[in-house]
Amino acid sequence: MKKRRPATSALDHFDTASTGHHCPKTGWWSLKWNEEATTFITEGQVMPAVGGVPTVWILREAASYGRAGATSMLAAS
Repeated sequence: MKKRRPATSALDHFDTASTGHHCPKTGWWSLKWNEEATTFITEGQVMPAVGGVPTVWILREAASYGRAGATSMLAAS
């Protein structure tokens, strides 16, 4: 008998984290619906809400330190 494979989502190949959960990896994270505005979040930090609204974050670039000259979307709000 064949084993059943669980359904996969389009985001399965990305690291994701939701507001209120601890960040799984240090790096540049963006909102699921806005990949151009990134925020640097370190491993263990609680993933933030944006404007008081819970959201899903997607890891865009893993890193072990900050990137000079980058802007944080959260700083602008």
